[in-house]
Amino acid sequence: MLSNKLHDFEDRRKTSSELPGGIAPATSSNSFRNFKHSTGRKSLTWRQHLSEECRRRQGSELKAAASITTPCPMGSINLGTARPDARYFPWQSMSLDGVASVEQDASGNESTSILPMTCIKGEDAYDFGIAMNYGFTAGSPQLLRFITEHVELIHDFQYDDWETCLTCGTTSALDILFRVLCNPGDSVLVESYTYAGTLQALKPLGVTPISISMDEDGLLPTDLNTKLSNWDDTKKGRKPFILYTIPSGQNPTGITQPLSRKKEIYALAEKHNLIIIEDDPYYFLQLTNITSCSDPSAYLKSLIPSYLSLDTSGRVLRLDATSKILAPGLRTGWLTGPSELINKFLNYTEYSTVAPSGPSQIMLYKLLDQTWGHEGFLRWLMHLSRQYRQCRDVLLAACERYLPRNLCRWEVPDVGMFIWIKVDVTQVRDNVGSVVELEEKIYGFARTNGVQVSRGSWFLADPGKKGEELAFRMTFAAVEKEVLDEAVKRFADALLPLITK
Repeated sequence: MLSNKLHDFEDRRKTSSELPGGIAPATSSNSFRNFKHSTGRKSLTWRQHLSEECRRRQGSELKAAASITTPCPMGSINLGTARPDARYFPWQSMSLDGVASVEQDASGNESTSILPMTCIKGEDAYDFGIAMNYGFTAGSPQLLRFITEHVELIHDFQYDDWETCLTCGTTSALDILFRVLCNPGDSVLVESYTYAGTLQALKPLGVTPISISMDEDGLLPTDLNTKLSNWDDTKKGRKPFILYTIPSGQNPTGITQPLSRKKEIYALAEKHNLIIIEDDPYYFLQLTNITSCSDPSAYLKSLIPSYLSLDTSGRVLRLDATSKILAPGLRTGWLTGPSELINKFLNYTEYSTVAPSGPSQIMLYKLLDQTWGHEGFLRWLMHLSRQYRQCRDVLLAACERYLPRNLCRWEVPDVGMFIWIKVDVTQVRDNVGSVVELEEKIYGFARTNGVQVSRGSWFLADPGKKGEELAFRMTFAAVEKEVLDEAVKRFADALLPLITK
């Protein structure tokens, strides 16, 4: 199946027209999609859910005019757009040394080779001078083509009018999405523990996070249904229509929603007419299934289908990012969903971040398209998963060694980069103060001991529940695996004297 799709990509490139040239050419993922297999389904319209600000906002006429070139026999001379001439940029080229490939021998040992990558002004494939200029909001055609193919490779679309576009990373994309969809006084449904950046993004917008309980499989459908079914508009304001979820290797708990749970939640989204924001930066970091993946085809089959793949009505907005799988400094990702909402997202982007970084885009193009290709990218993701699997196992072994099971509980994460340590507060000594005070003391003592962890209360969607539980988030992705054992020992040395009776 993988080989068939890759051949299809090659054939489409051979038969399609040349990529649009010039500075910031108008680009859409529709130019690179496979339209052979129509589902016959269209997405719902979400016009009634757009924020008041979004309804007033229009796309940039100046940028639209600048992105379209009218053919002229004498050649077109552009005096209308204030884009500097590349001759006056102080950089002529950019040279990089990147991983060319990842190979695995019969014994499972991996090796990588390094290849120089050079970006120069005037290059036909992707002109460095153009990359350094203003870019088109949806992304450069060179990179957007690859990302569109990648999205088709990973997900199984159930409706026709979808698009994907580049973003300036998930944090920026979330801020824009909330502005597109939310008015002050609205509410957004989130997991009881969730990404702190999302909570901070909602606060200045006057939007309230509504905490939904979780179990070992993630967000609880029963609690979601109960809260929505019993919602009182007269007391709480407009009924929430946005569900924000991190379904894989959830931040901070490390939980991954199984397919059965996703289907339950999607059914409730249909029942209550929700838009699902699927924030999935850890999706490709497969820690458990990676041991049985011998090739990219097996790796693809090991991935739990996304909400995007379950979506039959265009209610899922999926966020992917390079931060956890390539490098966070690229500040690049991609958003996929119904065309109506993607276009509204791009209208906002034109007046905020404008476009993803040109140097980041050309770096990604050189690596993903020119060097790796789709199969090479998948092999990199497999390699990364194996490396993090080793780190996870070292951290888990250290937890078993230093943290007593009668005091601390944790689960083995199948995806991602986090372990969530729960402390049994019933075992705490009587003279250490409240749970809130204890959390602060443990955190402070751990820092004094030379190890930093994240306090569980930072991720609470409902501040009123602060002090009900005691938990800490650890990541095994930030340091060399050789120091993980010592890190857990230092944390235990801070924790145990405070809680052991």
